[in-house]
Amino acid sequence: MPSKKPIRVGVVGIGNFGQHHVRIYSQMPGVELVGIAEIDGERGRECARQYNVAYYSDYRELFGKVKAVNIAVPTSLHYKMARDFLLQEADVLVEKPITTDLSQAKKLVDLAKEQGLILQVGHLERFNPAVMELRKIVGTPLFIETRRLAYPTKQSLDVGIVWDLMIHDIDIIISLINSPIEDIRALGLSVYSQYEDFALVQILFKNGAIANLIASRISGEKLRQLRVVETEKTILLDFMNQTLSVLRPPRKGKAVPPESVPVNKSEPLRLELEHFIECVRTNKEPMVSGEDGKKALDLAVQITAHMRIVKDKGHFEKEIASLI
Repeated sequence: MPSKKPIRVGVVGIGNFGQHHVRIYSQMPGVELVGIAEIDGERGRECARQYNVAYYSDYRELFGKVKAVNIAVPTSLHYKMARDFLLQEADVLVEKPITTDLSQAKKLVDLAKEQGLILQVGHLERFNPAVMELRKIVGTPLFIETRRLAYPTKQSLDVGIVWDLMIHDIDIIISLINSPIEDIRALGLSVYSQYEDFALVQILFKNGAIANLIASRISGEKLRQLRVVETEKTILLDFMNQTLSVLRPPRKGKAVPPESVPVNKSEPLRLELEHFIECVRTNKEPMVSGEDGKKALDLAVQITAHMRIVKDKGHFEKEIASLI
């Protein structure tokens, strides 16, 4: 039987996102938040005081103290930290994308299997209640469109928008369309980073399905939406509002009103962390495994390899015509 002892957890990286991991773990039954690790001493000590936990400036000070760890640091550090904790026999939840390249991702997946440990990847939208309801009603998608827009930011500029935001939708699309990829077209606009800050991507699958993805961190609005077109229905999903509706073709020449699908709204991050702890306690495979994280990274790598990046907005608008 699974142990009823509290799961001893640590959090590495107390940025805008990591601090919410700390908040949730500090409130979670069956969990003992042992400590947090953060290189910014002022931020780390303040967070430790707020939640009455130990603060460490070096993540290695958590070795031997935790059964499980949350890693929420820049992507370039994911591989080393996750590997170090797996070698210390700690289960790991690492933020998306899993690593910076596929060889690193494969090594982590293989190491977790060798060690018999949990490796979960933080593709948060899989735990969005609207997405979980979507999976119950989706059939065979013919066309999927995603729009993920964000205000200008100074966060996560060590990667482009494909790896920063679009990877959420990449992961969901892979899980909805079970078919190899036939072709990828991608266009990016670089504004204030050395990578693409706006991306428009079209993916053609061998089964004939098409996915169009738009992601931006230069927009004047925040938007997270998905549309799935099937033969007999269109499904509309709003990630932020956690709403789901179905549109069906006219009947006897009359329009059919949209059908709202009930969604039991909840905080996706809390659901994700609760799932991680359950997997740690029962040693079951996570809903978003290391292998899933590797698949999403693989497609993100392919997209960026196919991407034409321009720096002039006028040139970008001209390029869109050739993409579509």
